[in-house]
Amino acid sequence: MTTFNDSRTSSRSRPTERGRPREFDVDQVIDAAARVFWEHGYNATPIDALCDATGVFRGSLYRTFGDKHGLLVAAFDRYAEGAIARLKERLAADLSPADALRAALMHYTRVSANLLEKHGCFITNAAIELLPDDQDMRAQIETALHRIATQFSLAIARGQQAGQFDRSLDAEEVGRFLLCVVQGMRVLGKIDMDEAALASIVEMTMRALV
Repeated sequence: MTTFNDSRTSSRSRPTERGRPREFDVDQVIDAAARVFWEHGYNATPIDALCDATGVFRGSLYRTFGDKHGLLVAAFDRYAEGAIARLKERLAADLSPADALRAALMHYTRVSANLLEKHGCFITNAAIELLPDDQDMRAQIETALHRIATQFSLAIARGQQAGQFDRSLDAEEVGRFLLCVVQGMRVLGKIDMDEAALASIVEMTMRALV
């Protein structure tokens, strides 16, 4: 099994000392591990599968991340950061607040109905599999979900200022409601529910905001 070599020094040009961590691209390893955890879950993923997916020896993974759980935390954080950044970008698109929100919600209908995405949402899957027992992951998951809800709340506030959403609604409460909607769609997408059925949920949600 090979590892990712630092471009500054080739493993062929310098011998590896006994017990010394092999050099590899940490970001690439985290991304590869995230895909495995996302598809199979934490408990069903053996460390050997992570070694195969990342191309890194077990000892090097342990030295870098502590253990399999440490690698999970790093993978989850990477996934969550990307998901939140993409949601923020969609909600801030050059559209009216209502159209931007609808487009963002419609994105979830497409990815949820995609047959290639039947492994669902990494955040949702981690919450279902690991909580309430995994106290280390609790903070990670709760923070990610709170940040998603906050992005929705900010979008609602912008829509209220533009006169597009009911000003009597509590933006923070609506943010949590929209979080439930999108996470619910990701769960429903794991069963045989097509995009049109999920889109009807979006339209009903938008009507509730005006």
